Amino acid sequence: MSVTSQFPLAGNVLLLFKSDLRDQQRELARAIERRQKEIRALTDFGPGDVIDASSGNACKENMLASYSQIRTQLRKIERALQRISTGDFGICSVCEDPIGLKRLQAVPWATNCIACQEQSEQGRAH
Repeated sequence: MSVTSQFPLAGNVLLLFKSDLRDQQRELARAIERRQKEIRALTDFGPGDVIDASSGNACKENMLASYSQIRTQLRKIERALQRISTGDFGICSVCEDPIGLKRLQAVPWATNCIACQEQSEQGRAH
């Protein structure tokens, strides 16, 4: 299915989405590198007393959680870029209707239209 036939986004709008997503991808890749260096630095930090070890562990856990969140976001962006290249960007993965422009502007990695996303979330809540 082609975006041009199913979704009224002009090619230049898709290029803007692609450019913004690439910028975010680069920024997240740099953030991942920084987190990896910070985690390595904490790991290389020599043994201290029990309090130092405890605060170091808490700091490491926070950095690992942040690292995991950044990796997850990066994967979402990479999948959105893939959908742009395959022509599926902006098409709901459930109903195959167009995802609204406002939703894509807010969440460019969205895979579902608002209605399908709400149904999905309601199904998880019950």
